[in-house]
Amino acid sequence: MDTPAPPPDQAPITAQVTVTGAEAALLRDLAAVTGRSPQDLALQYAAGALVLPPADRAPVEWAVFDDGPADLAGRSEELLHGLGGAA
Repeated sequence: MDTPAPPPDQAPITAQVTVTGAEAALLRDLAAVTGRSPQDLALQYAAGALVLPPADRAPVEWAVFDDGPADLAGRSEELLHGLGGAA
């Protein structure tokens, strides 16, 4: 007995995406930090649901993962005041 094919709106969808270069490196880093798979992020990137920063403004250059200066806690009021955050 043959199994009938599913209706067109229920047929499985298979997608394959290849990301290379700086974008691939950034997606791998993002996957490591978020605990998601690089493949999942690549699909979202290809679909336009995930926007990456320009290569010349990579997150590593933003010091996203930097804990800050050793005296950050001691200077927080001074630093916030300089930004207009504390009175």
